[in-house]
Amino acid sequence: MTTTAVRPPRVPDALFSGAGYFLPRLMFLNTVYAPHVHWGDIALALDGFRAETDLSSAAFWDEWRLRWEARGRWYEEAADRSGTVAGRARARRSAAACLHWAEFMYFDDVAVKWRMRNRVRELTRLALAESGLDIVRGQLPPAAPGEPEVPYQLVLPPTGVRPGGPLPCAVFSNGLDSVTEVEVLSLAEAYLERGIAALLFDGPGQGVHVGQTPLKGDMEQVVARLVALLRSDPRIDADRLAFAGVSFGGYFALRVARDLGDAFRCVVNFSGGPRVSPFAGLPRRLKDDFRFALRCGDDAALQARLDELALEPAELVRTEVLSIHGALDDIFPLTALRDLDRAWGARHRLVVHEREAHVCLNSLDSCNQEAADWVARRLSTGSAPSTEPTQLVEPTLRKP
Repeated sequence: MTTTAVRPPRVPDALFSGAGYFLPRLMFLNTVYAPHVHWGDIALALDGFRAETDLSSAAFWDEWRLRWEARGRWYEEAADRSGTVAGRARARRSAAACLHWAEFMYFDDVAVKWRMRNRVRELTRLALAESGLDIVRGQLPPAAPGEPEVPYQLVLPPTGVRPGGPLPCAVFSNGLDSVTEVEVLSLAEAYLERGIAALLFDGPGQGVHVGQTPLKGDMEQVVARLVALLRSDPRIDADRLAFAGVSFGGYFALRVARDLGDAFRCVVNFSGGPRVSPFAGLPRRLKDDFRFALRCGDDAALQARLDELALEPAELVRTEVLSIHGALDDIFPLTALRDLDRAWGARHRLVVHEREAHVCLNSLDSCNQEAADWVARRLSTGSAPSTEPTQLVEPTLRKP
């Protein structure tokens, strides 16, 4: 009598090799409040994935979506079965993360994508209801005809780490395919732990609006309205504000530093840059991402739009800026960011990770902690001008 060998779930070798860039993205940061998955979710979701892995194909991402959506449903059912508040909250956070990873690179059926994005938001809201965090939600009215309302969430730090009096606050921006409740809340946690409030928002073309309205290039106009909102809130010290953005949100961070620098003590740019690499050379699925977010299907028109968005490095900056970048970034080229670094001088600090690509995913957790420390020093009461070096490069690793 023969028996069939049973093995644990695992990511197929071909998929592990072909999708290696995305795997650290799925785990993103070590979080307490934000949705997250663990390695077991990745193995269970992707076990048995077909060997033919073409990340540029719609078929690949359709199977990817179905598998992660099934894992999300499993967690929603686990939340329904749980008899405790803690069990329901943890399962809903996991369900929200799985649904986001189901849709983040899925563009073929916009109704399916929006349904999952809204479910991510609702599951996270339910999970955070018992978290002990004070969260104020609201919406800015449309700024112009055709633009959507801007939903925002003001998250106050846990009471045990709050300083006395009005709180410093950091404003956070999404990238092209991120959602406020996963990547942005994950980044914000390091600031909440340091007693800094966090304002999260979905501008036109971001978060729940992605693909419904074109991504707004001059997002600093939305940010200016959010600054006015913070200035009217007695819980917030509007003289101690920071701004942080990741990926295309990092590009927005550079615009905010240039145009609204007087409103912020400091700005953090995670992997944004003054210009995007030529559109024709981008990976196919990333091209789809840009088409979806900018609502533009014509390649020539899309390149023209990206050219319009490019920042000139000679323009002055009006606050301190920290840029964290991977030398292997193929979306925002490092050469353009170095030009900006030279033009902005002592106001700009560039940290380069030589072995990292876009968003420095393997180092992001430690980068985020260091950036939060950098911001915390600048938002402290009566902080002095920085004497730190203007540029750091990740040291070469030594062999043991």
